[in-house]
Amino acid sequence: MLVSVEDILLFAYIYLFYFLGAFSKDMLDTFLDKIPKVLIFKVLTSSFAVSILLYGRSEYLLNKLSYRPFTAVCYVLGIVSFEGMVKYNNIKDIGSLIEAIYKIKYDKNKDKG
Repeated sequence: MLVSVEDILLFAYIYLFYFLGAFSKDMLDTFLDKIPKVLIFKVLTSSFAVSILLYGRSEYLLNKLSYRPFTAVCYVLGIVSFEGMVKYNNIKDIGSLIEAIYKIKYDKNKDKG
């Protein structure tokens, strides 16, 4: 398994725009007093985790998109991943999310018949 400089630069590119998206969402939440302080550790970890996932799909995405839309995708997913990381940061919150999903699924099946 050989890692080239091109692969490292692509991962850094993806991580940079994920980080910028997550950091801008964090700063906005801080300025709007939704959170008391900047959560830099959560910004770094959410950016890194989702960057790994997108890096795995980057070859496919870059065949379909040019770098400009790809950059926008990275930035927007950085915002979304940070929101998910802050909102669902413990087991209780994840459990309530799963419960809400099952409730939606049950209500949809209930309406069918």
